[in-house]
Amino acid sequence: MLSPIAQGSGLGSHYQAETPILSPTLLSVPPTNYTFLSTDLRGNAQVKGSVEVADGREIAFYVMDAGNFSQWRAGRPSTIILVRPTAISYNFTFTPKASGTYYFIFDNQDTSRRVVIFSLSVVETVTVLNPVVQYGGYEILMIGIILFVLGLKTGRRKPEPEAVPGWKCKFCGAENTSAQTFCEKCGRSQK
Repeated sequence: MLSPIAQGSGLGSHYQAETPILSPTLLSVPPTNYTFLSTDLRGNAQVKGSVEVADGREIAFYVMDAGNFSQWRAGRPSTIILVRPTAISYNFTFTPKASGTYYFIFDNQDTSRRVVIFSLSVVETVTVLNPVVQYGGYEILMIGIILFVLGLKTGRRKPEPEAVPGWKCKFCGAENTSAQTFCEKCGRSQK
C-alpha cells in the first residue's frame, strides 16, 4: 500500500534486479541430434540468457512454448519464439506473452558432439522505498492523512466581513465609513 504512495511522491527508487533461473550449465549435444532444457516462466517477465559453444563451433538454438515444442518434435510446423540458426556465443533477451513451460533447444546439425554452456535469468524492476517510509510504515501514513485533513479544515476560506455602509459629510459631501464620527476631508463632527 505504501509503495505507490512513495513512488508518486518521489520517496522510492527503481533498479533492475537479475535473478538466476538456471546458473551456467554444461550440456553435451550428440552429433546430428538435439537436447533441450525446460523451465516455467511468468508471462510479461523479461528473460535473459546466454549460449556459449565450446571450441568456437556453432549450434542451432531455439526457444518455444510447450505446445509448439510438441509440434516441432513431431515434425509439424511450429511457431518459434526465438531462433538463432548459428549460435557460437549468443546473448538473448525475450519476454514471454503468457505464463507456462518454455523449452530451450540446442540442435546439433554436425557429425561431431557439441559442448554448450547455457545460463538463464529473469530481470525484474525492483522498487526500494526511502528508509523513512520503509521503516516508518503506517504510522507516517496516518500522520500524513491527519495533517492533510487538518489542512483541509484550517485551509477553508473565512467569510469576508460584510461591507459597512458609508455616509456623506453634511458639510463637504465627502464619503466616509460609518465607524468614523468626524469627516475625513473637512474634519467636522457630524453630531
